[in-house]
Amino acid sequence: MSANSVYLAYLVAAVLFILTLKGLSSPMTSRRGNMFGMIGMAIAVLTTLSLTHNVGLIVLAILVGGTVGSVVARRVEMTQMPEMVAAMHSLVGLAAVLVAMAAFNNPVAYGIALPGEMLHSSNRIELFIGTFVGAITFTGSIIAFLKLSARLSGKPLRFAGQHWLNLGLGISM
Repeated sequence: MSANSVYLAYLVAAVLFILTLKGLSSPMTSRRGNMFGMIGMAIAVLTTLSLTHNVGLIVLAILVGGTVGSVVARRVEMTQMPEMVAAMHSLVGLAAVLVAMAAFNNPVAYGIALPGEMLHSSNRIELFIGTFVGAITFTGSIIAFLKLSARLSGKPLRFAGQHWLNLGLGISM
């Protein structure tokens, strides 16, 4: 696949994901929205598979993840589905953090730097944003899971110095 074909395929997949969200906003269009999502994901996965030399390992990971997800989904009652979605969503955030950390530690393996070359500042910013958003997604989803499963109170957590702590954490990022 040429670089332009890859970019075009990912662009089409991204547009389909946006149409998915639009379609899922109404019960009348939800079937179409789901179809857009499935087609977009198929395009993204097939494009990614066409770029890798390690298809067997990826297929193995998909099989293991699919099996675990399927077993968990069958054991969970429908009333517990929001909790399961929050728990699974936290894994998406954790994956984003781990991928960004791996790319930062070995940029050559991810094709974002040449051997012996420093990581470009735009890549550093991108990896920072990926880590930041992934970490927020992970922690937010864990909190959502705990609140949905009634293991954590639904009331907001407030304490003295909270705003100063948030400011310090924001600056340190």
